[in-house]
Amino acid sequence: MLGRLKLGSQFTFLLALVFLAGILLSGLTLWNTLQHAAEEEITTRASILMETIDSARNYTIQRVSPLLQNSLDTKSTFLPEAIPAFAAREIFERFRYLPDYHGFFYKEAAPNPSNLRDRADRFETEIVEQFRRQPDLSELSGYRKTAGSTLFYIARPLAMKEASCLQCHGKPADAPKGQIAIYGDRTGFGWKLDEVVATQMIYVPADEVFAHSRRNMVPVMSIFMAMFAVAVLSINRWLKRRVIQPLKQLTAIAHQVSARPITAEQVGAFDVPEIAKVAQRGDEPGQLARTFQDMAHEVSARERNLSHAVEQRTAQLADSMKEAEKAQAKAEAADRAKSQFLANMSHELRTPLNAILGFTQLMLRSPSDSAGVSNLAPQTQQRYLDTINRSGEHLLALINNVLEMSKIEAGRITFQATDFDLYALLDTLQQMLRLKAESKGLQLKFERSSDVPQFVRTDEAKLRQVLINLLGNAIKFTPAGSVALRVTRGEEGTLQFTVADTGPGIAPSERDRLFEPFVQTATGQYSQEGTGLGLSISRKFVQLMGGEIAVESIPGKGSVFRFEIPVELAAKAIASPKQERSIVGLADGQITYRILVVDDKLENRQLLVELLIPIGFEVQTAINGQEAIALWQSWQPHLIWMDIRMPVMDGYAATQQIEASSQAMGVPFPIIIALTGSAFEEERQVAIAAGFDDFVRKPFRTETIFAKMAEYLGVRYVYAEDQPLSSPSLRPLTASDLTGMPTAWMEQLHQAAIELNIKKIRKLIAQIPADRPDLTNALNDLADRLCYEDIIALTVPPPADRG
Repeated sequence: MLGRLKLGSQFTFLLALVFLAGILLSGLTLWNTLQHAAEEEITTRASILMETIDSARNYTIQRVSPLLQNSLDTKSTFLPEAIPAFAAREIFERFRYLPDYHGFFYKEAAPNPSNLRDRADRFETEIVEQFRRQPDLSELSGYRKTAGSTLFYIARPLAMKEASCLQCHGKPADAPKGQIAIYGDRTGFGWKLDEVVATQMIYVPADEVFAHSRRNMVPVMSIFMAMFAVAVLSINRWLKRRVIQPLKQLTAIAHQVSARPITAEQVGAFDVPEIAKVAQRGDEPGQLARTFQDMAHEVSARERNLSHAVEQRTAQLADSMKEAEKAQAKAEAADRAKSQFLANMSHELRTPLNAILGFTQLMLRSPSDSAGVSNLAPQTQQRYLDTINRSGEHLLALINNVLEMSKIEAGRITFQATDFDLYALLDTLQQMLRLKAESKGLQLKFERSSDVPQFVRTDEAKLRQVLINLLGNAIKFTPAGSVALRVTRGEEGTLQFTVADTGPGIAPSERDRLFEPFVQTATGQYSQEGTGLGLSISRKFVQLMGGEIAVESIPGKGSVFRFEIPVELAAKAIASPKQERSIVGLADGQITYRILVVDDKLENRQLLVELLIPIGFEVQTAINGQEAIALWQSWQPHLIWMDIRMPVMDGYAATQQIEASSQAMGVPFPIIIALTGSAFEEERQVAIAAGFDDFVRKPFRTETIFAKMAEYLGVRYVYAEDQPLSSPSLRPLTASDLTGMPTAWMEQLHQAAIELNIKKIRKLIAQIPADRPDLTNALNDLADRLCYEDIIALTVPPPADRG
C-alpha cells in the first residue's frame, strides 16, 4: 500500500509513524525517569529517617544503657528504654506524624530476635543473608509483593558492634532477668560481634511512589508532545521544499535522457544545457545529474580499459593455475599419506595376526598322546594363550581406531558425560602402562595437584582414550628417560592434563600437520609402528569435550602435549569398580537356567556354549531367527543371546515376533540381549527400540556375559576365591591311589582337567565306586580348590601306555 503513494505522501506517512513512535518511547522513558526520581526521593527521606534512628540507637548504647545498667542487673523489671531497638521504634513513630513519612513502615527484621514482632520473614531473611555474604554491601532497595499489595523497600544491614550488647544477646544466663521474663530464653541469643544480626527495613506502599510519578508525568509529557509535534511538522515542510520539488525536476530530465541511446560516440548528449544547469546545483539533485554525466563518460573510458582488463584477467588465470597446481600437490600428498597409512595398517594388522596364527599352529602341532592330549606343559599352554589374547586385544585396538576415525569423519561421535572417579581412572592407566614403560627402562610418573577433585563429570571414555593415546605414543617413541602425566586444576572449572616425555622431539616443520589423519612424524615413520590416527582422534575427542590440544617440542629434548577441558563436580561419590573374580559354577539353591544362543556363525555359538555349560547353565543354539522362535515356543528359555544380522530371519524380526507371540499366549517375555559386531552407538538405540533388553558388542569379555545374566536373571555364582581350603584330615593323593580305576576313566578325567571342565570332572568323580570314599573325597577337594594341575599330574598315563 505504501508503494502506491507518491513520495511526498510517503514522507508524511513515515513522519507520522515516527511521531507516534517517538511519543510512545518518550513516554516510556519519561515514566521510567520520573519513577526513578520518585524512588530516589523516597530513598533520600528513608536515609534521613535511618540516620536519625541510628543516632538514637547509638545514643542509647553509649549514654542510656550505661546509666540503667545497675537497674538491669539488680531489678527483675526489664527497662525497654535501655534497648536500642526501643529507641529506634520511638523515633520512627514520631516521624510518622510528619506528612512526608505518614505511609512509611519501619522494622528491624532479625532471623533470631528477642521480640517476636521483629522476626524476619523469608524475604527479609534472604536480605540478611545477602548482607552477611557481601560485607561491603551497605544498602538494598526494590519492590516486593505481600498480602496482595506491592511495597517499595529500603534495607540496611544492622550489625552488633558493641560488646555490651552480648549481655542481652550472648547467653541466656547473662541476660537481665526482666528480659527473660518478658521475651523468654529461646530466641535472641547467640549473637556475635561484627555479625549482621538484622536488617533495618523501611517499607513504603508502591502506590505512593507511583502517585508521585503521575503528578509530574502529565504536564511534562504535554510539553514534550508539543515540542515533538512542532519538530515533525518543520521537518516535513523542509523535506518537501528541499527534496520533493528538486526530485520532480530531475525525474523530468531523466525521462528525456532515457529516450536517447547511450553510446561512446554520443557522450556529448549529456552536456546539453538542461542537464548542465541541474548539474551546477550543490544539493542531491545536482549530485545525481553529475552522476549521470560521469556514467556517460565512463562508457567511453571502459572501451579504453577493456584491453587492460583482459590482460589482468589473463594474469589472474595464471595465478589460478598455480593455485590449482598447489591443490593438486596437496591432494597427492594426502594420497601418499593414505598410502603410507595403508602400508602401516597392513604391518600393524599382520603383526598380531602372525602371533595369533603362529602360536595357534604351535599348539596344534605339539605332540599328543594316544588320547589326543597335548604334551605341552600347562604353563607353556598358558603362555601361548596369553600371547594370543594380547595379540587379539592389540588387533581389536587397531580396528577400533579405524572405526573411531570413520565415525569422526561421518559426524557420528557425540559427547556423553558421566560421573566417574578420576583418581581411579589415573591409577588404572598407571597400572596398565607401567609394565610397558619398565620394559623399556623408562620412568613413568603420574602427578596430580592437591586441588584436583576426585569425582568429576565429563566423557570418561574419551578422556581415557586421549590419555592412552598420548601416554602410549610417549612411551613408544621415548628411548630413555621418563614419561610424566601431570593433572592440575585450571580456571573456571577446568582440568589441565600435560604429558611430557624426554624423547627425540618433533621438528617444527612437522607440527602443523601433526594432528591430521594418516600423518606420521619422521620418528613414527622410522619406527614403522602406528597408523597415524591416534593424535587426530585425540584432538577431535578433546574438542568434543570442550577443549583444545597443543604441543610444544624441542628436537632432541622431548615433547609436551597439553590440553584443558571443562569438568563439573560429580553429584555424588562414585564407588570403585569391583575386582573381577573367576567364576567356577552356580551357587546352590537356584533353578536350572535355560539359555538360548542364536547366531549364524558356528564359532560364535560354540564359544558361548563352551563358556556357559561348564558353569552349570542349560544351553541350546539356533542359527537364525526362525529357529530361535521355534525353540522359544518349545523350550521356553529364560534368556536369549540374539545376533542381529542373520540369514532367513534377522534378530530384529525374531525379537518382535517373540514379543508379539508371548503377549498372545500369555507367557512371560524372555530376556533378549543383542550380541552384535556393530561399532556404532546408533545400533544400540535401534536395538533397544526394537524390543531388546540390552546390547553387547563383539568381541566381548566373559565377565560382561556373566554380569548381564546376573543383572537380568539374578544368577548367583561360585567364585574361585570363595572355594574352601582343603580339610587337614585328607592326606595328599598319589598316582597309586588311583590304581584299579579304568584306563578310559583316567583318560577322560585327565582331558577334563586340561579343558578346565569342572562339570565333567564332577561327573567322573561321581562314577568312583562307593567303597572308595577316601579317593572320592580327595578328588572332590582338589576340584573344589581348582587344582587342575594336580589332577593332570595324577592321571598322566604311564610311559608304556604313551607308546
